Amino acid sequence: MDSLVSHGRKRWTDAACAARAHLTAQTAAWALLVFSGGTLLSAALQRHLFEQAQTARHLVEFNAGEAFALAALLSRILAVPRTLSSAVEPGSAPSSGSKRFLRTAPGRNAIGHGPERGITLARADRAVLVLSALAWFIPEQHGIYVATTVAGSWALLRRRADRQWIDIGQIWIALSIYELWGKLAFKIAYHLIEGAEVGILYRVGKLFYDGLGTTGASLSVRGDWAIVVLEGCSSFHNLSLAVLIWLSILKIADQPADRAALAALATSAAVVVAINVARILAMLPSREAYHFWHDGSGSSLVALASVVAVIIPTLFRIEDRACVPIR
Repeated sequence: MDSLVSHGRKRWTDAACAARAHLTAQTAAWALLVFSGGTLLSAALQRHLFEQAQTARHLVEFNAGEAFALAALLSRILAVPRTLSSAVEPGSAPSSGSKRFLRTAPGRNAIGHGPERGITLARADRAVLVLSALAWFIPEQHGIYVATTVAGSWALLRRRADRQWIDIGQIWIALSIYELWGKLAFKIAYHLIEGAEVGILYRVGKLFYDGLGTTGASLSVRGDWAIVVLEGCSSFHNLSLAVLIWLSILKIADQPADRAALAALATSAAVVVAINVARILAMLPSREAYHFWHDGSGSSLVALASVVAVIIPTLFRIEDRACVPIR
């Protein structure tokens, strides 16, 4: 009789621990989703309400990068074990470490790998998310991404042993680099590479325009028309977007950034630069060509082509890895 009572009490204790762990995982997941979605929504609202009208090219670039980052964040956050049976190891009470992390049941986890720990939020984690969210009220669309900079840095430095936190932190950092720090660094340092870029454009352009000439940062094929290459239209403009989309796809597919993945990124970067070079050279013949490729439909085509140039090599790399025979 005593053994039956003890067994029943143990089952109730296990069920209570599992329910508490499940609720903790749900709360943590929702907090991360609200923070990630709120940051993107704040930036989008400022971009569309307080800034000048965006061109189609800018909408494609921003929306593609933000959409891939959000999809990757969703895939990593929702990969946390969500069932009661996987929240706590059967027959065992939460360990002392479960105050910070949830333990999964033996075997494969929710995304098909070996046992991993789910995400919980310690008090310090919650405080960092709340403080980071204050950046949503910075009156500048790029400055809002100070939020993901702080939260991502915290995740990478404080949760170095937790793979899921590392994945989320990497996406946050990549998003902030694309939206904020990469643009700022490029604007400051562009004068260091401006001469080299104009030289590349000149060498490639000579293959198509016999009368191509350069004066400083300007290019021309006729005496009454020239274009000036500035940092906003640089051939290297979309490289941070390429890295963000590449990383997001890897996280969605749950693939490592190995040598093959880096080769795919290098291929994508080279194609993106080539597309941008072609766009700049296509502006040279006339004012009409300039407006088409700089502000018109041509700029949208270039933005879409740049996104596709990142997606295809990365997907091929993932497909090749999936088709490797198991020995």
